[in-house]
Amino acid sequence: MEAKTQSGCLGIFGNSRGFTLIEMAIVLIIIGIIIGAVIKGKDIIRGAEQKKIYSKFFSEWRITYLNFYDRTGKILGDRTGNGQAQSDTACTQLLNGGTGYYGILQVGLESPTTNGTDVCTYNYTDSGGNIRNLVIRFAYESTAGTYNYMEIQNIPYEMAFAIDRMVDGEANGTTGDFLNTTGASDWGTTPTTTTTARWKMRF
Repeated sequence: MEAKTQSGCLGIFGNSRGFTLIEMAIVLIIIGIIIGAVIKGKDIIRGAEQKKIYSKFFSEWRITYLNFYDRTGKILGDRTGNGQAQSDTACTQLLNGGTGYYGILQVGLESPTTNGTDVCTYNYTDSGGNIRNLVIRFAYESTAGTYNYMEIQNIPYEMAFAIDRMVDGEANGTTGDFLNTTGASDWGTTPTTTTTARWKMRF
């Protein structure tokens, strides 16, 4: 009877010899797949957020800019009447205008939706977890070509890269309508580093 009990115990615990190398490899592969899926999921979410900001904020401001010109024959942010937007035009002036010039609300246009402190700002969380307060202004380039543009301040390279692809079809900061103000032909090697970009406002 005692021998049978011992035999039964061996039957229960006899295979308790730990993981084999194959089992360990399978576990590591599964962990790797899970980690990869999590990282990929974060990239997809960030990509979706970048597209949202492009379509709901930057593009909406561009459309507002073009509609403003259609209604008034003037450039949004031009306070002097010379066809050139002034970069120091405050956000409240873009909305409400001032002496001798109009803002978008005065001509019946609505401002784009934002999560920022005012309609000219948008908060974006970059891949490093930093909250970047994107700021738009309108200005005029008089040295390297003559054109009005939307200036985007405090934009991380990762977002500038993505927006450049959406606007120009390629991420090259020196060609097309979306430009890197540093003059670099790319958008840097550190994704979370911020810069100032400009989007040409063409008619």
